[in-house]
This record gives sequence, C-alpha cells and structure tokens, in this order.
Amino acid sequence: MKVLISDDEHHVIQAIRLLVPWEEFGIDQIYTASNGMEALDIITREVPEIVITDIVMEDKNGIDIMDFIATRHPSIKVIAVSGHNDFEYVRTMLTKGCMDYLLKPLESATLISTVGKAVQSWKDEHETNLRHRHLQEKVHSLSAFYSGVLLYKMLDSRCVETAYEELLQADASFSSVDTCKIIYYDTSYFPMQNAGFACLLKDFESQVRRSLGGQHGFILSNPDHPGEIMFFLLGAGDMTATSIIKAAQSFFMNTAYPFHLGISREHPFPGRFSDSYTQAKNAFFCFYGDIASSSTAMAALPSMEKLRFCPETEQLHQLEDQIFSSLLIGDRREIEGSAADWLAQILPEREIPLYLIHYVLETFHGLLKQWASKIRKKNPAFTYMPAENPLVYEELMGENYLFSREALRQAMFSSLYCICDELKESRSTSDIMLQIAQYMELNYTKPFIQSEYAKLFYINKDYMSRKFTSTFHVNMLTYLNQIRIRHARELLSDFSLKIQDIAYAVGFKDEKYFAKQFKKLTNTTPGNYRAALRKEKRQGY
Repeated sequence: MKVLISDDEHHVIQAIRLLVPWEEFGIDQIYTASNGMEALDIITREVPEIVITDIVMEDKNGIDIMDFIATRHPSIKVIAVSGHNDFEYVRTMLTKGCMDYLLKPLESATLISTVGKAVQSWKDEHETNLRHRHLQEKVHSLSAFYSGVLLYKMLDSRCVETAYEELLQADASFSSVDTCKIIYYDTSYFPMQNAGFACLLKDFESQVRRSLGGQHGFILSNPDHPGEIMFFLLGAGDMTATSIIKAAQSFFMNTAYPFHLGISREHPFPGRFSDSYTQAKNAFFCFYGDIASSSTAMAALPSMEKLRFCPETEQLHQLEDQIFSSLLIGDRREIEGSAADWLAQILPEREIPLYLIHYVLETFHGLLKQWASKIRKKNPAFTYMPAENPLVYEELMGENYLFSREALRQAMFSSLYCICDELKESRSTSDIMLQIAQYMELNYTKPFIQSEYAKLFYINKDYMSRKFTSTFHVNMLTYLNQIRIRHARELLSDFSLKIQDIAYAVGFKDEKYFAKQFKKLTNTTPGNYRAALRKEKRQGY
C-alpha cells in the first residue's frame, strides 16, 4: 500500500513518518509533498491508498485536494491535519469524504489509531468492490452464455422466431444487428490428444474470445456434440472474420498440425442465421483429410449449398447385407472383401473430403449397432455391444496428421472381427438355426444349395435339415420360398414390373414354379393378387 503525507512544514512530515508503524498496516511506500500542486501530481501518478494532508498550504488548501480526490480517485482515504480549529473547515472536509480531522500538535496514539481506521476502511471497500466486480463479471458472463444458448437455439429454423424474441428480452442491443456470419470447426477432426496442438488451440480460442468480447460475437460449443465449435459473428462479420483467420494463421501456419475453419457468407440476421451455420459446416467438411492444405480457412461456395453428406445407393445397401452375411457365417476373408468394397464405393482413392469420412464413421457405427441388435434378437447369448465411437478420426491419422485410408480399413476389420468372434463363442445348435434363417433373409435371391449352407455354418447337412425343420416347423426350402413370396408380394404392387421379372428378382428361375409356390402360400395366383391390388387402388383403399 502507499501513503502520501502533504504539509508545508517539513518537521510535521518527519513527525508523521516516525510516529506511525507503517509496515504493521501493510504500507511499504511513503511519498511526501511540501505543497498542494506537488501533492496533486503524486496523487495522479501514484494513486496512494491513504493521503494525510494539511488543510492550509500556500498554493492549494486541503479542500482543493479533497475535491480533486473525490472527483478522480474516490477510493483514496483522506486524513486532514491542521493547526487551526476552524469548524467550517472541519465540516467541509468531512462533508466531502474526509475520514477524520486531527489537530496539531499530533498525538501519537490518536494518529496511529486514525491511520489504522483509514487502512481498514480502504481494505473493506476494496473487498466489497472486488466482490461487486466479480458479480458483475459473472452476470455478464451468464448473460453472454444465455445469449449464446439462444443463438444456438436459433440454428433450428423451427425455433427462430421464439428464440429471437427471448434474445431481445435478454439483450435489447441485438435489435440493431442485421447481419451475421458463422465460423465453424469440429475438434473431432484435429489431433486433440497431442498436448502441443491442444495448447495452441486453447490459446487461439482465448485470443478470439477476448477479441470478440461478447459485442462482436460469441464462441459456443454444441451441447449435443462438444467438439463442434462455432463463432457467431454479428454485424461487421467480414472484418471480424478476417482478424480470426489472421489469428489462426499466426498460431498454426508454421506448425505441422492440421487446422482449418469453415466460413459462411454474410447473411441477414435473424432470417438466414441457420443458413450461415449450414454453409460454414459444409465449408469445413469440404477440406481434404488426406492432403496437407496451405490454407487455414475455406469460405462457403454456392456449389456447397447441397452438399451430400449421405451418398446412399442401392449398391451400398447390398454390400452392407453382404458384410452382415459374412459375419453370420464367420468368413473373415469374405468380411474383409465386402467391407473393403463398401468403403471403396464411398471414398475416392485420393483427395478425400472430410464429409465422406464423416459419413463412413457415422454410418459404420450405426451398422454395427444394427447388426448386433439383429443377432441379439435371434441369439440372446450374444452380448457384444459396439463402443460408442468405434472409429475415432484422430486414431485414423497417419504421417503428418493426414487421414490414412488403410488405418480406417484395419479399424473396420477389427470391429467386425469382434462381432464375428463373439458370435462364434455364443452359438448353440438352436442359435445356429436362427442364424441360418437370418442368412436366408439376406440372401434369398441367390440359388439355394443345402450342402453349401452346411459348409458355411460348419454343420452336418442332414442334421442341419432335421434341426431346422424342428425349429421352424417347415423345411429349409419352404422357409426360403416364404421369404421370396413375401418380397414378391411387395414387388407386385409396382404395376410397371412384369410378373416374370419379379419371379427372377426374388430368386426363382422358373415363372411356373414361382406361380405354383405363390398359390401354395397365398391361395391365389400372382396375376389374381395383382388384379386385387389394382381394384383396391381404384376404389381408394
């Protein structure tokens, strides 16, 4: 703490310095002034916590000094000393905030007691101010957080109007914002386990947060996916985005770490706020995972508007069924072949955009859960549950933190082997019959050769036939025909398909045999069944 002693009598200054045990009060810096102007200069420069001043000096009196302190530094505690017992002086000084008024000659005990009270008063006020400032910062932080939550809510086009109304109630200043821009990245696609990168990213985000200050925008993470980070830039978005890009370049351009941002175009706020999010996300996922980029940012282009994150095709679904079939029979070579074919249908050999990698990771996880669930329904002893994130992008990074296609292949094979091994361990004879039935469901269009089924499931052909019949109360061929006819009935509702083509599509090689089996299982012919469907359609059923 600091104290200023101001008096035009040198011996008074010396007496005060000697009488008070300053260190006991935590005062380690003592300044002196022999006139009012010198005192004001020290107060301006050093801002002492305590000022002890004479009331009557040649150039400035104590009241002038008190007025200056009250206006510029009201937290300073003032003790007045004087050789004159002038009531008007006393009243004026106390009215302006002076703590106490001491008469010369000064008594040691009174002076020490008064200095102690002044120090304690300053400390009490300082602690109160700190608590108040902390509370204000907390309120501001909560207000900014709440505004950020409402902005995140506005990304859902169904909630824009209600969330915007809440936003205006929380902070009316948003009414003056008419444009917006979003910067996006997903830390799931960065090497977050690398301490050096994680530290750089934290410093970068802190710098951006300070520069935004809640006035030009917010940083928010997706509560449903914490790795997803968004910078909401409100008004003057182009200028703010440029400064953020420069900050990213200064942090990451001279490192080996991959880092990039997706940036939306500027849009009207709040009307097209959700469009900004979609554009920024699409731009981020258009970066190539397997090629080092010389840029840290990608602006949204019109060609990204309808980015296909889900390249689903009939061929993909057929390959997915092949993978499941190979799991049921436990053929590792077939598992690898069908899984590799599935992956090749989605990912190009080179220049692999993140959105396709993202699709593979999400879809493969969904398939693992789906297949495990199907097996569990037929085989209660099967307990395998896929990990929440069986494929983690960071674990698929190879040299220079670039995406490795081979690492992805091996990770997929490993997850599939887990299902395959668990399935083998959990099988009983009855479970095998259920899995044979499941295999038929997936491969009903293929020729049925009983001996091939026996080889696939490592079981005696005659025993398999007897056990299957006792389990399902029909023989294997009848069970297969039931599956085929069920699918045929679905196809017959498409009147553009010929009955002969439908027969071949569901696995029958002879139209007459198809018609015979159809009538056997449905008590009607394919032609009559289709005629009934036409009639129902005409009658509006």
